[in-house]
Amino acid sequence: MKRRHFLEAIALSTASLGLGQVWSAPKLKSNLDVLVLGGTNFLGPALVNALVKNGHSVTLFNRGLTNPDMFPKLPLIRGDREKGKQAYIPLQKDKWDVVIDVWPQHSKLVDEATLELQSNTKHYIFVSSVAVYQDFVTPGRSEDDPVLRLPEDKTTWGYSEEKTAAESFVKTRFPDKHTILRPGPIKGWRDPAYDLLYWLLKLEKGGDILAPGIGEDPIQFIDVKDVANFAVYSAENNIKGIYNCVGPEPGTLQWRSFLNRAKSHLKSESKLYWSNKEFLENQKVYAWDSLPLWAPVSDDYFMQVSNKKAMANGFAYTPIEQTIDDCLLWHKTHGKTDVVFGEGEHPVGITKQKEIQVISLLKQRQTRD
Repeated sequence: MKRRHFLEAIALSTASLGLGQVWSAPKLKSNLDVLVLGGTNFLGPALVNALVKNGHSVTLFNRGLTNPDMFPKLPLIRGDREKGKQAYIPLQKDKWDVVIDVWPQHSKLVDEATLELQSNTKHYIFVSSVAVYQDFVTPGRSEDDPVLRLPEDKTTWGYSEEKTAAESFVKTRFPDKHTILRPGPIKGWRDPAYDLLYWLLKLEKGGDILAPGIGEDPIQFIDVKDVANFAVYSAENNIKGIYNCVGPEPGTLQWRSFLNRAKSHLKSESKLYWSNKEFLENQKVYAWDSLPLWAPVSDDYFMQVSNKKAMANGFAYTPIEQTIDDCLLWHKTHGKTDVVFGEGEHPVGITKQKEIQVISLLKQRQTRD
């Protein structure tokens, strides 16, 4: 899965989730009237759970079609954002302390929402993405770094451009009343993607595993409830501005450390085989496509975005081991019963046959050395 396909997958996945577990959120500051646009997909329900846990008054605004029984006790105002400005008419009679918008694509809908809600909303929180940055040629991209320049031809826009445009609407309509969160890859409970799960399922199964490079490249992902909790914390504490939401922990996490920790946590007897990017590419094994979530620093620093600003403003992390457990539990209760890696239009990982073949070559090389 090349990075552009990975970002497209984010756009499709960041909108699905059920009530599931009720997460522990930051300490309650006050009771807020919060409008959640959507709220029944992936990140949305985690936000709703955190808000409800902290005693806030939550209203959902959606079509009532996706997971309609998810929050039966919460008020629902039906509306289809795809129908334009008229969808927001039912919202005009109320005042909102906070609106939280997790719309994953189509900036036009964010344009309309910010326009129609600006007169009756005190604080607009929008979930964007680190994908908005102009490039990742240096490590530690921060919130002040340049974002993408938008082509005039909107037919060329993808996930990154749509998020960038959406941010501009939020900043324009709510100049001193916005919080924009820029997560990296979001993982955890009810994650529908199989990129992080690729590694976890292999470790659970045991056996030989082809690892990404020599293990020194950084890996970044963030637990879904950490993004949700920081959004709620920002609402409660009137935290405004733009914040990278990246992890999975405060410092830089390298692949070797991550896989070894996951292996230990899962009590896996797998053996990891490390090599280098040149060897892997000679065997037609590539970052993103063949080895999910691997972004070598020899390409760029997509997996080394700065989290300093968010941490200075109260961002807190779920232990990696808990994220691992949440991913696997969701898969076991709701995921595919027979996952086959390396196949399909946008395959995740490599086939087992290919993995065995490459590991065999590595073993031969080790024997010669």
